[in-house]
Amino acid sequence: MEMNHRRKFLVRVDGSKDIGLGHVYNMLTFLNYLECEKIVIVMNKKRNLGDTKFKKYGYNVKYFSKRKELANIIENFQPDIICNDILNSTISYMKFLKQFGCLVVNFEDLGDGRKIADLVFNPIYYAKKYSKNEFYGEKYACVREEFRVKKRKTIRKKVKKIVITFGGTDPTNKTQKILQILKSSDQKNVELIVILGLGYSRRNKIKNLSKKMNNSGFNVKIIERSDNLSQYFKDCDFAITSNGRTVFEIAAMKIPMIAIAVNKRERLHSFVRYSKSGFHVDVRSKNDYLQILKKINEMMNYQTRNKFVKNMYNVDLLNGIERVKDLIYQKFKKNNYQ
Repeated sequence: MEMNHRRKFLVRVDGSKDIGLGHVYNMLTFLNYLECEKIVIVMNKKRNLGDTKFKKYGYNVKYFSKRKELANIIENFQPDIICNDILNSTISYMKFLKQFGCLVVNFEDLGDGRKIADLVFNPIYYAKKYSKNEFYGEKYACVREEFRVKKRKTIRKKVKKIVITFGGTDPTNKTQKILQILKSSDQKNVELIVILGLGYSRRNKIKNLSKKMNNSGFNVKIIERSDNLSQYFKDCDFAITSNGRTVFEIAAMKIPMIAIAVNKRERLHSFVRYSKSGFHVDVRSKNDYLQILKKINEMMNYQTRNKFVKNMYNVDLLNGIERVKDLIYQKFKKNNYQ
């Protein structure tokens, strides 16, 4: 949907070692589609991990510590639309935003404040009951272009490549634990591609572990800070990943996956289970790592992987950005925000 003139977007987004960089990448993906808009990024000084990503693409980034500072930024910029990608919102925060007379759009929000928002997009959740301003399910996922345009190669009978990726920060160090599981299962005939995110803090430990494994006959490849991750997925047989927004990107390329929920919030993310695009494993105790090993062994079976790939052809992950953008502009026009 075309707009008659430029609209001003203010984007509140958080990134940190604890909450990861999913919000940053989600907003980058969405904003890259707003070619004609004026945009300012606003981050809390204590949760500004990933700000360099926005700056790399030429976005103006501002910082605040107190709500009064945020209010000054909003008043000076005078946005038409405020987008929040900050996890659950509170009623007080949303009332604060509504006083500025803007359209307010929230992403990945299960908080009480979402009831006040003009639009809420929760692609990674499913809900039977929700208000008319809320949109659930993968139809509203914003998947990066590189994952939407690249096609995976044909399914191999025998597994040759496995990708391991746990987002931008991996605060519970699942990367190392998965490598150790693969080491114990003696997967020496498979290339293990380990992707480390921008905020991953245990690089030396992973490099030392991979070096020891390679010296004993394994084939571990470490990828750091790549801006073209799809190239590593397109030829892999399956991925082992956290249960965040990365699952949409993997599924868009029709790659079977083992999605591991690393915190309480990710246990609520139901896309992998719902779409049957792979195995969803919760990790709450040491015994759950035996479950991961079991799923890895199951995924080595061609029939299992083929079944998951077929299921992914029933999922629409290619048009989410357009849907989200159109709904925002339609709502803006309907509400006659000026």
